[in-house]
Amino acid sequence: MNCRAANLVVLGILGTVLSFGVPIAGGQAPQPRRTETVPAGNIENGKKRFQAHGCVSCHSFSGQGGAGARLAQNPITFQAFMNYVRKPKGSMPAFGSQVTEAELADIYAFLKSIPPSPDPKTIPLLNQID
Repeated sequence: MNCRAANLVVLGILGTVLSFGVPIAGGQAPQPRRTETVPAGNIENGKKRFQAHGCVSCHSFSGQGGAGARLAQNPITFQAFMNYVRKPKGSMPAFGSQVTEAELADIYAFLKSIPPSPDPKTIPLLNQID
């Protein structure tokens, strides 16, 4: 193999290695994403706590909102959820230490378990309205 062919082989191998993101000498490996640790919550207890603490009066039984914000299918992190419940902005009452972290984990698990609302196009009665 001549020198030029050897250079092409080396460049080809280097290009392949780089295209797969494999670190080479002196390079840094990609850092793993930080993931939030969410305490395991009990969905059924969360549903009961959601009702007992009066959340349903503003956020509805299914967490879809009303006077309060929509909570179901909300991408908020557990930490942000907990902080907001303890020190909310706007007209929501602060719960401070009235709700334990375990109760909040249960409520969060309940809210995350609620399936998305159906697409209005899939509801026959709504499609009959002109």
